[in-house]
Amino acid sequence: MSNILLVSATDFEHQQKEIFGIPIHIIGIGKVNAAVNTTRLIKEYNPDVVINFGSCGSVQDFKIGQVLEIGTAVNDFDGAGTAEFDPIVFNKKAPLRCFTTDSFFHKGSEQYTKQYLDLIDTCDVVDMEIYSIAVSCLLAKKSLYCYKWISDDGSDTDWFKNAAIGFENFKLLFKNKFL
Repeated sequence: MSNILLVSATDFEHQQKEIFGIPIHIIGIGKVNAAVNTTRLIKEYNPDVVINFGSCGSVQDFKIGQVLEIGTAVNDFDGAGTAEFDPIVFNKKAPLRCFTTDSFFHKGSEQYTKQYLDLIDTCDVVDMEIYSIAVSCLLAKKSLYCYKWISDDGSDTDWFKNAAIGFENFKLLFKNKFL
């Protein structure tokens, strides 16, 4: 087995400290927490591979609890046409795209610009960390896998129940793929 670094934003998503004896490292919610803590953990543990997992919102038609392998991270930077960030492709075998925001995405909100909504329409799911995790792994030359389970669609839902369903599905996938 490879030296695996498991990272998750918050233990609210899984309420466990390890998976099959591999510790889960909490990196915090949001891009800044994710970048700082992922970089720190990579330096501390020098893993062969980093695996991020956690809940996400669906902007397409995925089912609650469905685990998806993400291959591209898209930053939510809205430069109003003055600047853009290129998406980061970190796993070419995984075609799904995750839009990383600085706050919870609220479907139907009128606060978003057209550029923002056009960009999110190019994605499959939305989270608050993977773009920064991908940057940290890219700079450290570490392989990255990302698995997100659907907990909501950007509207009010039973998030804790949905997150628990997704985590159970993720554990099965993790066992079959990495152990």
